[in-house]
Amino acid sequence: MRKFIRILLCSLLLACSTGIYAQKGLQIASLFQKYGNRKGSTYVELSKQLSKSWDITHYQSLKLTKVEKALPDIYRCLNADRERAKKIKEVVADGQLQSGYYQLPPIEKSINRFILFRLGKKGDATLIYIEGEIDSDDLVALMFSKE
Repeated sequence: MRKFIRILLCSLLLACSTGIYAQKGLQIASLFQKYGNRKGSTYVELSKQLSKSWDITHYQSLKLTKVEKALPDIYRCLNADRERAKKIKEVVADGQLQSGYYQLPPIEKSINRFILFRLGKKGDATLIYIEGEIDSDDLVALMFSKE
């Protein structure tokens, strides 16, 4: 399943502009816009048709290699957005956030929003924004399924 998702995500690169509306009011929106088209980054946005089977209406991911210069900007945006979020899981090592999984307040009654962040061991970072009717438990199941 992971291999399939990676292939699917890599083949579905779309323009940055449509994702900005989905993250209206979030600081991380600026990260997708600022770093999405830079050398050493991979930006992915899934269309609504492909994500319907997962109850996801919007999916964006940004993977940055050699993230050291962008890291202060990433932490600033994450800190601002997670103040309003419910912390689902967070890993901190040596005082530095290594990974975080946050649920933001819904934008509509049944539209949940999630931010996922992971700092890799090879000096890379991944930031994901997900929005849809999917709930936290189903998202975890989807992320860790071995299909």
